[in-house]
Amino acid sequence: MTTAHIEVVIREAAAPDVEAIAGLHLASWWAAYRGIVPDEFLVRITLESRVERWRRALSPSEAPLIETTVALHGGTIKGVCSFGPLRESVAPGIGEVYALHVEPDSRRRGLGKLLLDDAVRRLKARGFGAAVLWVLRDNANARRFYEARGWSANGEERIEERNGYAIPETRYAITFLSSR
Repeated sequence: MTTAHIEVVIREAAAPDVEAIAGLHLASWWAAYRGIVPDEFLVRITLESRVERWRRALSPSEAPLIETTVALHGGTIKGVCSFGPLRESVAPGIGEVYALHVEPDSRRRGLGKLLLDDAVRRLKARGFGAAVLWVLRDNANARRFYEARGWSANGEERIEERNGYAIPETRYAITFLSSR
């Protein structure tokens, strides 16, 4: 079956995008994490909590160094990526991808790749020489996706405590090639 080609647009997220981003974030978690984390954990994540999280993330006064981009397909937000400097230390030159989510019905259509590639390009332009991200340890689909894009698990793991649940995560890293 063929479909008409509709161009994907990547742009910076803005305050009016918060509810759309929150909705796709919640749907993405349910699709990607069901069976990996307890359903009881997922049920506790509400649309309201995601709206508040993204409202803060898109507030320049709250997070001035964080960039968030969205992928629009047919004029509708289908994906989101948030990135900036490494959160847990003052390691200069290392960026971090904080979040990458694609609407479940739009997965495996290249939107995640476009968003991640754009984030890497923007991090490089800001002078970062490498980047990291955290992925749920048991999320095989996400791990394959990042590995196909040149990211590697660096052996570091952590247990993220979220709402009383222990969520094991694995750290991935990539070094940007110098254009010199």
